[in-house]
Amino acid sequence: MKMIWMVLSLFLFVLVACTETVPTDSNTREGFYLIADVTSYEFSDEYLVLTRGECVERDGKLVWSKNGQMFRSLTSLNKSTDSLRIQYTSGVVRFAYEGNSFPIGMFRSTETNEGVILEEDGTAKFLVLFKNECLSDELGLNLNPGDKRIDCNTALLASGVEVKYLTPEDGIFRFQHRAAGITCDGEVKRLFPYYEQDCKDAYDMFLKDTSSTKTFEFDNYKMKTTMDSACVNDLRVELAGQQGR
Repeated sequence: MKMIWMVLSLFLFVLVACTETVPTDSNTREGFYLIADVTSYEFSDEYLVLTRGECVERDGKLVWSKNGQMFRSLTSLNKSTDSLRIQYTSGVVRFAYEGNSFPIGMFRSTETNEGVILEEDGTAKFLVLFKNECLSDELGLNLNPGDKRIDCNTALLASGVEVKYLTPEDGIFRFQHRAAGITCDGEVKRLFPYYEQDCKDAYDMFLKDTSSTKTFEFDNYKMKTTMDSACVNDLRVELAGQQGR
């Protein structure tokens, strides 16, 4: 089970949706990271045992547990060389330790853009690492017709709203919508069934989704966008007023 997250889809989600404590620095030494998966972890003999959380609906009620799907990967953890080696189905990934209290802290792959943070409470955070803060280059930002790229992290939408994307912190995308002297802050957070509150947040979005008559599927509600609705309304009113002048 190789942890790969299509971060581009998240970035495009921010663009579309918004027009209508980690034991390491938020930014890596070379750029920033996004969290691809969160599980519990346990080293057992030669294996790394990973367990995802469970977030499902049963009999019309939300059920959450940390005891969800389990994975076992052949693993070598070597304190003398500060290294971690994980055998995924797609191949071996080798990690070099960058923390201060082995094995707690950050491991960075020596071959790919993957990383993993092991926490004292038994939580493992799998990361996708990026080298610089130019989000357009790193994530392949594609603009809609009529939109204009101003710089690496800023775009002017056809609506007249300037969108500025800030460097992700703790894997959370933050952005600003600006126009007519008004700035509205927002963020997009990836939710994980490992966390009970994330499970509840996903279920709340499902309950509020009047377009859905299907049963609850966590993956359909794993992105949470937060923005000040009052600020967004002020921004729309101001833009409408300008267009009417």
